[in-house]
Amino acid sequence: FQLKFCGALSWYTRVSKLAVAVAVIKISPSGGARQFTESLADRLRQQDEGWRSTARSLHEDVLRLRQELLLARLLFKKKSNDGPGHEIAKELSQDDPHSQTQIYGVQGPCLPPTPPNSQNFPLQNKKWRQDHRLLKHMQFLRCLSGLSRGYESSLCRGGDEVWDSVVQLLDSVVEVFRQAHVGQPLHHPEQLHHATQVVAQTLSRGGSQHGCSGQHFSKVDDLLKEMINLLLTNQKLNSFSVHDVLSECLLALGGSPVVRTALVQLLMSQIIQLAQQLWDTCERSREERHHQVDWICYENSFYVFWLLEHLAQDNDYNVNKELVIQLENKAFPLADEFPLFSLYMWRIGGLFRAGHT
Repeated sequence: FQLKFCGALSWYTRVSKLAVAVAVIKISPSGGARQFTESLADRLRQQDEGWRSTARSLHEDVLRLRQELLLARLLFKKKSNDGPGHEIAKELSQDDPHSQTQIYGVQGPCLPPTPPNSQNFPLQNKKWRQDHRLLKHMQFLRCLSGLSRGYESSLCRGGDEVWDSVVQLLDSVVEVFRQAHVGQPLHHPEQLHHATQVVAQTLSRGGSQHGCSGQHFSKVDDLLKEMINLLLTNQKLNSFSVHDVLSECLLALGGSPVVRTALVQLLMSQIIQLAQQLWDTCERSREERHHQVDWICYENSFYVFWLLEHLAQDNDYNVNKELVIQLENKAFPLADEFPLFSLYMWRIGGLFRAGHT
């Protein structure tokens, strides 16, 4: 009996292994194990991107509902103070393009109409969805500003939806510049400039006095770093127009005292870092020197100097004095090889040193 049992077990084992081998052969592509692995990795990557896209869509839907709820509360409070009025839901409806918001101090509906089945909107309309996202958050913040006299505190107390909207709006602006960085045309630059002005005004009204959300502002800080990096590294044919718009947007963000100090220090740090790289190249032979210099970053750095020069005209900032000292100290060694760069460094250092005295 044992021999029969062992024989049957061995037979079933061989059959199972054969079945597994046949199954693997059937699902494996003709290109072999490498192509199979690449195909599987590609499917997993697409699946992961799909999950991320779904999560972003759900997050945006939740944020939209929170925005509507906040506006409804503020409008109800305003109407309670001003007397009876019309139905609140109708005035805040996203689907009613005739909803007027003169009461909010802005023109047009509080939020732009949302297309039906927006999560299933065709991929070819990605540009439309990007514009819609930017406009949606921009108009929410404008409505909020017009509705609430106590708006200054809304960014700090229970104002996660406000901070989230600020970050989402700024990220929408940066996304346009990300696309321009890879050669896409830059549409509606005036809208980008207006959006950054709205961000600056929102942060100025709610973020400075209380120092309320370092966690939220760190996201703004990361986006500022990315904008500066895009400014320094863009080398496409559209670079001049993109640089002009991006510089104006950064300058608009610097209009907020909350942003200005962080922006100035980020810009100074980039110049100091580039100055160190230039000095390192000066130590090499002349043949090596030409190939080691990042000429794209060097040329684009003069937009950074332009920004610093304009930001220095407003004394409402608190820049680390060590950065100013480093800026001036690193200017002299570069005077022979990079005289224009050195001169600008010395000038910027002098402007900010004068601002401290």
